[in-house]
Amino acid sequence: MSLLEVKDVTHTYGSARSFLPIRRKETQVLSNVSLTVEQGMCMGLIGTSGAGKSTLGKVILGLEKPKKGQVLFQGEDLYTMTAAARRKMRRDLQVVFQDSYSSVNPRLTAEQIIGEPLDNYEKLSVSEQKRTVAQLLEMVGLHAEDMKKRPGQFSGGQLQRISIARSIALKPKMIVLDESVSSLDMVTQTNILHLLQELKNEYSLSYLFITHDIRAAYFISDAMIVMENGRIVETCYDKNDIFTSEQPKVKELVASILPEHPKDRTITGR
Repeated sequence: MSLLEVKDVTHTYGSARSFLPIRRKETQVLSNVSLTVEQGMCMGLIGTSGAGKSTLGKVILGLEKPKKGQVLFQGEDLYTMTAAARRKMRRDLQVVFQDSYSSVNPRLTAEQIIGEPLDNYEKLSVSEQKRTVAQLLEMVGLHAEDMKKRPGQFSGGQLQRISIARSIALKPKMIVLDESVSSLDMVTQTNILHLLQELKNEYSLSYLFITHDIRAAYFISDAMIVMENGRIVETCYDKNDIFTSEQPKVKELVASILPEHPKDRTITGR
């Protein structure tokens, strides 16, 4: 049994076209999307803006019910499971969003932010919880003394580490990373990617790594999927196959990768 199975998911958004009478035009954002993620695998989900990546992420997280299709997590349908099963699913399926500042409460301390899932699922004493939060902070490259700081006292990269610490607090089976490094500078992005890889290897985590950055996806992913206009146009279970794909959108994404050294880069349009 696969950890995550997405089966023929189709989703649409409606928009009002006039006031009286109100007619709604359905815009299809996902069309017959299917994918599988195994335990311990990082699946890179790549596409340009508007490809449907983040909508698919919301569907997989149980935040947006698709019009058609199924999302199975550990063999159970997210949208028909019991309340008890849904509570277990929430523990095992976590998320890290792109904007680390808007995904935390600015009035809470790092201790409270990371401790939130522990409050919901674990019955720890005050001292046990402090010790656990301290360990999580150190695990993501911060310090136990940072637990009393608030979000405004951290850089974007540090705050993203706190979001990652929160996401692994319950030792989940899978984390959805939705453009979680795209807003960071290159050095910080590289450090976060190394951290995610280390955590994946240590805890046998599974990731769905949603991004527009094929270089970042290649670094961390085991397999890669490319989306365009709400459809999957390429699936590479060996990530190296991405460079030999003849699919036009994939070739366009691969061509967008700049060579490492500036002297090897060419400028068009002059």
